[in-house]
Parts: sequence; structure tokens; C-alpha cells
Amino acid sequence: MKKFKKLALPYQIWMYILVGVPILFMIALSFLEINGFDFATAHLTLSHFANLPMGIKAFWLSMRYSFYATLICLGLGYPMAYIISRSHFSNKYLVLIILILPMWTNMLLRIKALEVVSQAHGFFSNTFGISLNFYGTPFAVILGMVIMYLPFMIFPIYTVLEKIDDSLIEASQDLGATPSKTFLQVTLPLSLKGVTSGIIMVFLPCAMGFTISEILGGGNIQMIGNIVENLFKRANNYSLGSLISLLIIILVLGSLMIIGKVDAEGETLL
Repeated sequence: MKKFKKLALPYQIWMYILVGVPILFMIALSFLEINGFDFATAHLTLSHFANLPMGIKAFWLSMRYSFYATLICLGLGYPMAYIISRSHFSNKYLVLIILILPMWTNMLLRIKALEVVSQAHGFFSNTFGISLNFYGTPFAVILGMVIMYLPFMIFPIYTVLEKIDDSLIEASQDLGATPSKTFLQVTLPLSLKGVTSGIIMVFLPCAMGFTISEILGGGNIQMIGNIVENLFKRANNYSLGSLISLLIIILVLGSLMIIGKVDAEGETLL
């Protein structure tokens, strides 16, 4: 395997350039007082740390909405993954492909479609005469998160459930355990790796993204991703935007470390 490591060298170089260099640049900006990109007048400062509380409200709002969306995805995703894994389909991957077909469409297009559906004079109003006016509400944002990221909950759970040895289920039944007791004491504990991975894979993009809340929230809901976008795009405050972005990166890396600890063997990978 060592001789194949050299083949990964070009990818490592590109990773250092495209990931490492921007992160170093963001670290530098976090400690600089700078007007735009005018480095001639830049000087070191720690004042940006005093402005971090401005993002606390948006951060907790992101956490709350992401928690609701993740909980709904878990409630929908686990039964779906369980049914597919225990079904007698000759080709279960065909069912999974059907589930991921919407993901082959650009995410922005799917969110814009939800925007049309959620408006009072949208698709349902024009087609069926039914007015579903929930645009710009927390419900619209959470619904968008669930629809966008539900497959990320289903796949890791399905993968773990599919790898459970059927003999364990049969042994539990032979010992007189009821189906519900077999599920609670055998299937559920063995599938917790997939559940943990699914929760992280859904929670993180929900909490850190800004597209769904920007489009479906109609500008009324400011999550942490929207704060960062505004700092970079409108306020031209690259220093504070970089500092908040670094905190988000630390949170993401911490979550990835949790996945690495929980699923060191990579059982949740398809």
C-alpha cells in the first residue's frame, strides 16, 4: 500500500493550497484591523473578539432550528432505513437511488421550488386553489432543512442496519424475545453508530448553512450563516467574519472527530 501513497500526493498538495492557505488567511484576518483588503493600513488587534456576542443570538437560533430539523429527520429517517434494510427487495440500492434522485438536482433550484410552493400565490394556489402561505416563517426554514438533508440521515443508518448479522436477530427470537424487545435490545444498540453519524451529518449543514434561511426565511430569519454572509458581502468586515467562520470550522472539525471516534471502522459508509 505504501507505493500507492505517492499517487495521493497531488491531492494533498491541492488540499493544502485550497483548504490550508484560506484557513491561514482567515486566522490572520481575525487578528487584524483592516479596511477591506487594504493591508497597508492594517494593524494587530483583539477588538473583534469583543464583537462576538453579536452572533450569539443567531448562533442559538441556528442550534434550535437545526435541532428540530435533525429530530424530524431522525424520526422519519430511522423507520425508512429500517424498513428498507428489512425488506425483501431484490435490489435495495434501487430504492436508495430513488431516495437520492432529488439530490441530483441543484440544491438552489430545489430551495427555489420550495419557495414557490410556500408562498400564498404559489404552485398550490395556482394549480389547486389551495393557499399555503408559510413563506418567511420558521416552519418554512425547518421544512427546507428536512427535505434537503433527510437522505443524509437515512444512508448511514441503513448502512449499519444492513450490516447487522441476521443470526443475532434470530437468536433473540429463539430465546423468546418479542419483536419490540429484539429491536430495543439488539437492533437499536447496534445501529447507534449510524444514528450518531446521521445526526452529525444533518445537524452541521443545517446549523452552518445560510441558503435555506435566506431564501425560505425571506430575510426575516438570521442564522449564523447569514451573519457571516452579511459580514463578508455587505458590511465588508472580513476580520469579524473570518473569526466567526473559524469558530464554525472548529465546531465542524470537532464533530468530524466524534464521527471518527464513534465509527473508527467506517461502518456507516456505503
